[in-house]
Amino acid sequence: MPYQDDFEKRRRERRRRARRRKKRIRAAILLVALIGVIALGVFAISTIAKNRSESDDITSDTDDNTISETMLPEPTQAPPAQTSLNIPPASEEADLIEIIADSNQIKRCYLTFDDGPTDNITPQILDVLRRYNIKATFFEVGSMIEANPDMARRVYEEGHLIANHSAGHNYDKVYASTEDFINEINNCFDTIRGVMDGEDPFPLFRFPGGSYNAGDHAEMKQECKNVLAQNGYYYCDWNCLNGDAEGRTKDAQGLYEYFVNTSEGYNNLIVLMHDAATKQATADALPSIIDYLINQGYTFHRLDDIDYNPTGIDASGDTSSFDDESSDEDVSPGSVSASGASNSGSSGSSGGSSNGGTTNGGSSSSSSGTTSGGSSNGSANSSLGTTTRTSVNGNSTVTTNSSSNN
Repeated sequence: MPYQDDFEKRRRERRRRARRRKKRIRAAILLVALIGVIALGVFAISTIAKNRSESDDITSDTDDNTISETMLPEPTQAPPAQTSLNIPPASEEADLIEIIADSNQIKRCYLTFDDGPTDNITPQILDVLRRYNIKATFFEVGSMIEANPDMARRVYEEGHLIANHSAGHNYDKVYASTEDFINEINNCFDTIRGVMDGEDPFPLFRFPGGSYNAGDHAEMKQECKNVLAQNGYYYCDWNCLNGDAEGRTKDAQGLYEYFVNTSEGYNNLIVLMHDAATKQATADALPSIIDYLINQGYTFHRLDDIDYNPTGIDASGDTSSFDDESSDEDVSPGSVSASGASNSGSSGSSGGSSNGGTTNGGSSSSSSGTTSGGSSNGSANSSLGTTTRTSVNGNSTVTTNSSSNN
């Protein structure tokens, strides 16, 4: 019996120890679980606090942007309907730069962007233009519209002008013949029309490489000008540029300085820039260029917004607001005025001739002065890769040797 009692006692003791072990294990598990819950709670609280802080920062940035936008210049007037554009028909004068030079309008700037749309640069440019409430002109390539239809649609919906820059921007195809040329243009216009819900686009074209009578395809380009006029299409080059397709690659500051240099001395500006995929510096430089132009007193317009009044007389018969843009300068006969037109004769027709000189798609000459390497409005000769600009007094020139791909 004593042995039996001892056995029972030992068995009960073993059971008690086993129960105590199980309790300790359960307590340890509960403790670990509790620590895990507490850790998750701390992590969740810190995450919420971080997100709230970031949200506050975004709200603060939005408020700052709103404040900045209220300090920007007043919006320019809305682009006019095409039916209100009172300019000569393309059959009489197809060169839009000549029309602008004859318009007697004062200090207007036309920002233009070639070779888009793209999904990385075009939206940045649109964001800047929207911030300043500025409308511009985008010379778009048909194949790029097809590759980025949503971006082309945004350009249209935000009130910018979509103009024609050929179907594929392939020089050999565009300038193979006059028939191929007009087919390229018509195909691109059909693509633009699709973006505009069937609305007819403004009949404006920019020659890839410019319309200048120099370099590759020069002779064919001059024939193509006649084809444009016969089909009711205008064309437009440029009279200043930021140099984003000229020579070595430039950073934003370099583009800004190049633009300031090429834009000096002009009344109305047609600015060449690009929104191709590699033109990040163009998007970066755009705000500085716009600020400079605002400080110079320019307003911003689309290329279908031209205040055309070649007589210089308003509805009341007053000519004071239409003073000749070169009236304050000492311009000798035959020299080039600030608009780039010859001072010794009136502007010519689509052939570019005038009483005092002749313009031939890239050169302007007269009996007493010659300007070469640019359009009739003093623009850069992209085909030659040379910019030669004569100032309003006809004495000083600025020459830059470079290449361009427009």
